[in-house]
Amino acid sequence: MMRTGNLYLYYGEGRGKTTLAIGQGMRALGEELSVVMVQFLDYNHNKEYIPLQKLEPQFRAFRFEKQRESIDEADKSELGNEIKLAYNFGKKIIETAECDMLILDGICDAVDLGFLSDEDVAELLKKRGKSMDIIVTGSHKHEKIADCADYVYSINVEKRREDI
Repeated sequence: MMRTGNLYLYYGEGRGKTTLAIGQGMRALGEELSVVMVQFLDYNHNKEYIPLQKLEPQFRAFRFEKQRESIDEADKSELGNEIKLAYNFGKKIIETAECDMLILDGICDAVDLGFLSDEDVAELLKKRGKSMDIIVTGSHKHEKIADCADYVYSINVEKRREDI
């Protein structure tokens, strides 16, 4: 019997979206499935990325943005090109069904900042094969993307240490 894939959207201002997506990826590895993660706009955080490199080739993680301290006007064009590379790489993974689970970490943030359109992302997600799982993450929910999802999760902070 062929497995049926699902599309998950994890969004919210709270922390843990990437960690949750990676956890889903680890579960997929336990089922002997292959995982590819493409990170968008997370160029300055290596806590999750570095350990994932040890899981290759079953869990492959990719970043296309160079490391920066912050984004200024001079970098926006270059960053836009890097995000397009990541998007096109994700598109190729979907079109070739190269993995069982694809994590597009932070792609909704790239939409928030105007580097990608929600229409383009939604159209891309609709092209996935029936057996591929896709996880998309970001700070905000975009209705066109959410409409494609089988599951939508809001990750929000109820209490922060600095609020105590």
